[in-house]
Amino acid sequence: MTLNRISPEAARLARRPVLQAAVDAGARCGRRSDNALFNRNDALPPAIWAAQQASAQQVCARCPVRPACEELALRDGAGDRASDGLVRGGRRGKELAVDREIRQPGRLAAATAADWQHLVELNAATRERFTLAYVMDVGLVTKQGLRRDAVERIGAMAMRAAERGEVWDIAVYDAAGADITDEFAFAREDFGDLPVAV
Repeated sequence: MTLNRISPEAARLARRPVLQAAVDAGARCGRRSDNALFNRNDALPPAIWAAQQASAQQVCARCPVRPACEELALRDGAGDRASDGLVRGGRRGKELAVDREIRQPGRLAAATAADWQHLVELNAATRERFTLAYVMDVGLVTKQGLRRDAVERIGAMAMRAAERGEVWDIAVYDAAGADITDEFAFAREDFGDLPVAV
């Protein structure tokens, strides 16, 4: 799957950021969902709106990211069974509503929940910061504001230096100052008996 082409199966399995990136990068409409071609003006006669819908569906039919746009519309709740005022991903609003409410409610609820969980985890991972501290011949070294992946990488290097007797007292602290060293993989690996500063 690339950002400029996505299959229907991949769209159904993708998380929201991937879908949005695909639509932003490759949509034939230029992601102009506010464009009159894709949204009905209340004053527009039904015959003209029907012609516009057909034109919008033709644009969507040639779009390489149509499945991503359709999936986003389904997850976002676009469309209404009582009115037919939009086209998203080549589908009319009524068609989207029927899929969401009757044909695929369980799948869409699970996808939306997974999107939400992904967002929560992403936010937690970007907010979560740690302090890595260790002692060398030159004194105490502290590295503050590190993300988990950076702590793992630098911690593994510190552990190798500890095996050579160049580093002591390796520890990781959370934002509250609690020692959480054992929560990191680098600290749980078998490095033998590590030296401790006296």
